[in-house]
Amino acid sequence: MAIVLVPIPITEAMFQPDSVPAVDTAAGEVAWVSGQTVAVGDERVYGRRVWKCAVVPANLTVSPDKDPKAWEDWRPTNRWAPFDDEVQTAGVGATGSRKYVLAMRFVSGLAIHNPVGRRLKITVRDAATNEDLTPPLDRALRTSRPSLWNYLFGPKTRVTSHRIDGIQLRPKVYVTVEVTAGADEAVGLGFLSIGSWVTLGMFTGRSGVLYGARAEAVNFTTRKEGEDGRYKQVLRGSATNLTLPIAVNPGDANRIWSVLLQLKDTPVSVYASKQEQFRYLASVGFVTSDLSPENLAVTKANLFLKGIV
Repeated sequence: MAIVLVPIPITEAMFQPDSVPAVDTAAGEVAWVSGQTVAVGDERVYGRRVWKCAVVPANLTVSPDKDPKAWEDWRPTNRWAPFDDEVQTAGVGATGSRKYVLAMRFVSGLAIHNPVGRRLKITVRDAATNEDLTPPLDRALRTSRPSLWNYLFGPKTRVTSHRIDGIQLRPKVYVTVEVTAGADEAVGLGFLSIGSWVTLGMFTGRSGVLYGARAEAVNFTTRKEGEDGRYKQVLRGSATNLTLPIAVNPGDANRIWSVLLQLKDTPVSVYASKQEQFRYLASVGFVTSDLSPENLAVTKANLFLKGIV
């Protein structure tokens, strides 16, 4: 089956005191202050973004978002890096441990992409009773490849995504996600989405995703070539696109179409299957789709996901 996470928008009010602060001073972030002197290259936090000084502002009381000549929108803050529309912005300068604690309503699942660190810890608890609504997670972010030789001697593979489904629904829950590493090692989350998993394509009890599903790795690194044939490589990000043909029960087509219409303006996490052998058919990005009746017994959906960097 294909499963899609319909996300709940994250607001400032959801963050609890143990979360990464709005200005992560421990990682070197500095708040913008009206009238404060700055130099070219200085970075300042304003709103949810880190701004970099391009030229010394003519008026130091004008906020960075209103002075594009003086300030460049550089990146999200460490607090908001997991919740922007990019997978590879996992925060800057953070080491040792970073934790996100969110108060939310009626959560049934979550998805994490591009975690940075040694271990990932997740709990989802009822706010009133402190009851665990899903088994607590504490897992390594590197895993041995299959086979005894690789387990004993081979390099470990980095875990690039993790999902949880089946969380008991409650009117108020605390979701805690923490990445940890050594004291001087980088930590962060590239993308964190919390909401409700929706199943697409269950057809007479069998998986709805058809053979012909495809994952496409897109690399945006480029080369600048000189006249003598030598080149300079310009490193950029990468993304994974998905093409998923799905068999749908005609009686379920209206529900599926309604879900797909909710996803048009936001990046979402998509998995083609819960089976480990199809783990590569997963990504996060923007969804487009179509839905057409093949006959009285089958409706076909094509889900196209354009992966984000």
